[in-house]
Amino acid sequence: MDDCLSYWKDGALQLLRQASGSMGIRASLQNHDNYNAIFTRDAVMAGIAGLLLDDVIVIRGLENTLLQLRKLQGQQGQVPSNYQVRDDAIDSVSYGTLSPKLDACMWYLIGIGLMIRCGHVKGADYRESVNKVVYLLEAIEYNGNHLIYMPRGGNWADEYVYEGYILSDQVLRAWALSILGQVYGRKQWSEKSKKIYTKIEKLYKAEGMSHYYCSISPARNYTYFDLAAHALLGVQITSTLKGLSNSYTWLMSTFVNKGKLPPVFDPVIVKGDCDWDLLSNYHLFEFRNKPYHYHNGGIWFIWLGWLSIGLTNNNLGQYSSALIELVERYLGGQLKFEFEEYISSDNLHLCGTQQLCYSATGILFLWMTKNNYNFEILE
Repeated sequence: MDDCLSYWKDGALQLLRQASGSMGIRASLQNHDNYNAIFTRDAVMAGIAGLLLDDVIVIRGLENTLLQLRKLQGQQGQVPSNYQVRDDAIDSVSYGTLSPKLDACMWYLIGIGLMIRCGHVKGADYRESVNKVVYLLEAIEYNGNHLIYMPRGGNWADEYVYEGYILSDQVLRAWALSILGQVYGRKQWSEKSKKIYTKIEKLYKAEGMSHYYCSISPARNYTYFDLAAHALLGVQITSTLKGLSNSYTWLMSTFVNKGKLPPVFDPVIVKGDCDWDLLSNYHLFEFRNKPYHYHNGGIWFIWLGWLSIGLTNNNLGQYSSALIELVERYLGGQLKFEFEEYISSDNLHLCGTQQLCYSATGILFLWMTKNNYNFEILE
C-alpha cells in the first residue's frame, strides 16, 4: 500500500474520539491492566493531535481531562499520573505506584498552555493551578541548578533503568515553561526555560558522543540513546541546541538509512549486561522489558511521530520523509494493524496492548508531517 498513513489516519482519529469522554481521554479502549485509565501524558498527547487537527471531540476530551486533573491536584500542586473512571465517577487516583510520576506535571502544564494558546480555555481559570505546579517543580529542583532529579520509574519509561537528571523530563519542563511564559506573560518562566536548554547543551553532550546522554547522575552518566528525548528536543526550536542536528544525523545513519526504525532506547540490554538484573527485577504487573521489547528496544509509534515533527521543525524534511517512508513500508507489510503499543525490534512483530491512543496519536503525527501540517502552535 503506497499511502498507509492516509489509510490508517481515519481509524486513528476515530480511536481518539472513542476514547474521549466527559471525564477525559482514556489511554486505550481495552480493559487490560490499567490501560483504560485516563493517563495525563497519554491524554495530553492525544489532545495535542486534536488541537493540530482542530477536532472538536478530541479537544473537548482534553479539556475534560485538564478539568479533572485540576480537581484532583494535590495540596502542594501534585498532578495525578492517572485516574480510573467507573460509572461516570472517579474510582481511583494514582500519582505513581512504583515511584512518583513527575512527568505528569510537565504534560499537564503543556496541555494547559497549548489550550490557552489555541483559545479553548481561559488562562485565568488555570492560573492558580499552574502556579502551584510551577512552584512545585521549582521546589523539587531544590538547588537552583535548573534541573530536576527524577526517580527511577518517574516518567513514561516507568520500568526502564535510568534515573537522575533524565533528559526527556528536563526538555518537557523547559517546553512547558516556554509556552506558559508566553501565554501568561511571565518573563521569568521564559527565561527559566532558556536556562534549562543552556544547561542541557552544556552537560548532556560530551565530546565524542554522537548523541545526548539520556540521563546524568552523581554515580554515572547513562549513555543509552533516548529517542523520546531527542524527538522532543526538536519540537521547540531553540538556537542553544547546537548538538541536535549532529544527533539527528547519527540517528538517521544508524537506523533509518539502513532500513531500520529507531527504537526508544539503544543499545538493547541483554542478560549479562551490567543493567540486566536491575531491568529484569523492576516491573509492576509483569516483566515486559525482555530484549527488543517494550522500553528495552521496542519501536513506538508515538515517538516516531514526535520525531517526525522534531525533524520537520528543524528543517530536516528529507530525514522526516525517509522516516515516514520506512513506517509506511512496514505498515504496508502487515496483514492487520490494531494500533498496537510497539514493534519488537528483533522480529518486527506488533506487540503490547491494542487500541492504544499512544499509537494512534503517533500515526496522526506522522500523517500530519507527511501532509505538511503547520506545527507552529507547539513552538
